[in-house]
Amino acid sequence: MTIGAVLLGTAFAVWTTGQFSFLHFLLALLGSCFFHIATNVANDYFDFKSGNDAANVSGTTPFSGGSRMILDGFVPAGQALAVSLVFAVLGSIIGFYLNFAAKGNIVLLIGFLALIFVYSYNGFPLRLVNRGLGELAIFTAWGPLIVLGSYYVQAESFQSYWPFIVSIPSGLLTTLVLLINEFADKDADASVGRKTWVILFGLKNGLYLYLALGLLCYAVVVLGVLFNNWPVWSLLVFVTVPLLFKAFQTGVRSLGNWTVFLGAVKATILMNFLFLVILSVSFWI
Repeated sequence: MTIGAVLLGTAFAVWTTGQFSFLHFLLALLGSCFFHIATNVANDYFDFKSGNDAANVSGTTPFSGGSRMILDGFVPAGQALAVSLVFAVLGSIIGFYLNFAAKGNIVLLIGFLALIFVYSYNGFPLRLVNRGLGELAIFTAWGPLIVLGSYYVQAESFQSYWPFIVSIPSGLLTTLVLLINEFADKDADASVGRKTWVILFGLKNGLYLYLALGLLCYAVVVLGVLFNNWPVWSLLVFVTVPLLFKAFQTGVRSLGNWTVFLGAVKATILMNFLFLVILSVSFWI
């Protein structure tokens, strides 16, 4: 997800400005990945502290239910938090350098917001996921923040609102990965006060919301081709549409059977990566 978002922001900058710095691309990728690692480990820490991992006994899969590395004794909770902080610091160091290398303080602002989301999605005091705002945080982080940040370190300016528009599919697709994983975790999440969209909207409505957000990703690409002259090759993202409907149909047929439902999770992850890679490549050719 993070690789795809950085690729997209970089490719759109190259397409709109013709500018490309491999060093800035590499640093943006590393910094984003470091923040992603910090986020995942922090979530494991906070899920352990809240009792979420312990409560999740029926929906654990390779993609949902948390890594359970703390619960299973792989690493003490304090060490996990330390690992998260180390990667957050590493990502911040890269961010400071990129901010120094680029004009203004846009990178600094993006990095600051990213840090807030790293520790407030599931951590105290905000705990956005307990306020029904977790999905919006994920959309913002993997959409506008990563894509616009990757764009800005290349272009060093925002000449229109289209860099934001191109970030929407990345944010939505990552939100879909989160959303599809929330189904198996519904009971455990509810037991610790989480207000995920699956809990707020219900299982069936959650699937229809999943489908609607997925279709919106393709609509954005069509709008880009029609109104901003995006390359016609961008429409090749439609080869991933079967994955969207496969995930939706698998979800409808297997609600409650989380072993079979896992197929919907896998299809969503594959759709996310292929969509973003195809769209990114279309801006290069």
